[in-house]
Amino acid sequence: MSSFKNKIVFITGGASGIGRAMAERFAAEGARVCIGDISDGTEVARAIGGAYYKLDVSDEENTRAVYQSIENEHGKLDVICLVAGVAFEDAVLEELDMGKARKMVEINLVGVMLGLKYGTQHMNDGGAIITAGSAAGGGMTVAMQGVYSATKAGVHYLTRTVAIEQGGRGIRANTLCAASIAGTGMMVDEDDSPEARFFGDITALGRMGRPADVVNMALFLASDEANFITGGEFAVDGGLTAGLSNGIVKALWAD
Repeated sequence: MSSFKNKIVFITGGASGIGRAMAERFAAEGARVCIGDISDGTEVARAIGGAYYKLDVSDEENTRAVYQSIENEHGKLDVICLVAGVAFEDAVLEELDMGKARKMVEINLVGVMLGLKYGTQHMNDGGAIITAGSAAGGGMTVAMQGVYSATKAGVHYLTRTVAIEQGGRGIRANTLCAASIAGTGMMVDEDDSPEARFFGDITALGRMGRPADVVNMALFLASDEANFITGGEFAVDGGLTAGLSNGIVKALWAD
């Protein structure tokens, strides 16, 4: 795979979860990594020799200022990974907490919109954009997760649009559609708990995914080896969206 030596990479949500795993891996591949997060990412950035910027992805002025600061201090970006997101919906639509719903829209959808708006203005031609979609919103939805799924579906279409609009600059944009990923702070850990066994059993591979599974796909899509791939949606879900798993079928037919 192509080296990321001397490449400038920006990752939103880089202080924890998948964003942090991406930051650590890109840095290990030689990139200069900048992370943006509403949570303090100072120690994460220090550990990887990168830089941390306080970022509320739903705040337009904050977003504009962060991208300008990164260019001023490090140069134009080569890779942007828009990973920041939240999932705290837990009710059917008729019982929806509109405060929670609006916050998810602001962070998951508007946050990506602003990242694309300003990120492309501070990016080198030939760069790569990776957005965090989801299996929910990318071919399926889940009861009591309707708004989350809708925000992620919106991310998919924004990414397709920017791929078209920025194609003339050689900028590529693709979406990762992950599911059942353990150890991210948004799902249970991969252990022997009933919840973890459930999330493993619903995949064709019979296990939960790990942050490294998502990071590996992100690195490929950001690399030169993927230089004719843009506007795509790439499932990293263990076969969840392919259909009913053996585990589910066996459970349905169990005595």
